Amino acid sequence: MRPISIVDGVGFQEFVHEINPRYQVPSRGTVKNRIVKLYDATASTVKMAIKNKAVALTTDGWTSLANDAFVTVTAHVITEDWEMKDFVLKTGELRESHTAENVSKSIVDGLQEFGVQLESVVAVTTDNAANYVNAVEKHMKTMNVPCFAHTINLAVRKGLGVRSIENSVARLKRTAAYFNHSATASYLLEEKQKQMEMPKRDKLINDCATRWNSTYEMISRALEQQAPVAAVIFDKKLSNLELSTSEWTQLERVKDILRPFKVSTVALSTDKYPTASAVLPMRHVLLSHLRQETDSDTAAVKEMKAKITADLNKRYPEDGDVFMFLNTASYLDPRFHCLGHLDHGRQQEVHDKVLAEITAIAAAEKSGESELPAPLEAPRKSSLSAMGDLFSQVYQQQTRAAAYDLHGELVQYEREPQLPPDADPLLWWKSTGSARYPYIAQVAKKYLTVPGTSVRSERVFSSAGNIVNKKRSALAADHVDRLVFLANNM
Repeated sequence: MRPISIVDGVGFQEFVHEINPRYQVPSRGTVKNRIVKLYDATASTVKMAIKNKAVALTTDGWTSLANDAFVTVTAHVITEDWEMKDFVLKTGELRESHTAENVSKSIVDGLQEFGVQLESVVAVTTDNAANYVNAVEKHMKTMNVPCFAHTINLAVRKGLGVRSIENSVARLKRTAAYFNHSATASYLLEEKQKQMEMPKRDKLINDCATRWNSTYEMISRALEQQAPVAAVIFDKKLSNLELSTSEWTQLERVKDILRPFKVSTVALSTDKYPTASAVLPMRHVLLSHLRQETDSDTAAVKEMKAKITADLNKRYPEDGDVFMFLNTASYLDPRFHCLGHLDHGRQQEVHDKVLAEITAIAAAEKSGESELPAPLEAPRKSSLSAMGDLFSQVYQQQTRAAAYDLHGELVQYEREPQLPPDADPLLWWKSTGSARYPYIAQVAKKYLTVPGTSVRSERVFSSAGNIVNKKRSALAADHVDRLVFLANNM
């Protein structure tokens, strides 16, 4: 993440010499060549890791300090050993306008570079930007899964738009900005915290609309520091920053409402476990939480809950393909396979969908078995082999019937005890499920690959920001691609 020119710096050379006087610092050209070779070797490893596997993608766009636009694509697979793996495939420069067609071309070019066919892509998880949604659905003809963390953020923002709550939150933002930008106020706040013997002397947090959970964190911190903050505001006569008792009470209730949304976002922001399977069960829990009323619910709080509920409901319409896709993922996750968030009719639809998929897998395997070559030399006959000849037809038919009792496999799977929500579903499939339910396991490995959020591609922006910094803003696009790739895949 440092400029390659660092090898020419006198200070760096002296530093290396102090560590090992015999070491010769390589030239800039040598380092560049080594980076290219390292990229090629790592890319080959990634190609082998995703070859012939069901692949799920996340993608998003970002702009560098030099105002160059890039599209990053990450790939997610489940290995033969039931481990979740993710790789950054491509960070391609997008010189044209950010239309859906151009975005889709950038994604497909990145896939082709790593030998990934569109047919092997299960789904692509993106935020709710129209150009990315259309790039996936209309141009790539692939399932688009909306990022649930982004969906939660949009719904919460709608709820926070209620006027009285919006005014209180806006005043908190001004208060946080005042204390964070005024050294005098910051020192005074610290003195008040000491006087009140507060164990934690934290600064206030300011809200950022594009940063998930930041409003919740701002309100929580302000409530923790309410007494010292109010004391400073009183001493400095900052009446424009003062909140009334009723406003503080209302914000306390807002914090309680938002807490499960923060927990949900954190829970789904992982790359190590399946998350798409948890999206609709988690949505069901959040909607149930919003339906709960307390005596402290003001008219504004009720309106806030209604707005969040309406926004969450419209995001996953029951007649949409995404709704069925995510429910199928939930069914294949032993934590949620009972589908308690669905009525019986919907549960049956998911059952039938999985049955159709495993039937197709069994049929393909059966046709493949019929094409196996016959043995070159027939074994010698014996009395036992004669018995085998006599009963072979009957036993083979019975064995085949037992092997292809797919409906029975589904019924037995549905009777499995539901795992706790904090259990690892991949560990269950590895240790238990894949042996008991071999056909369902094949479908599970496909659906459980899909991330419920686009967090992985957005995390790439952090490493990219360290690479394309002020001293390296002139990096060529292919160098950016290689360095971001190596920073995330090594």
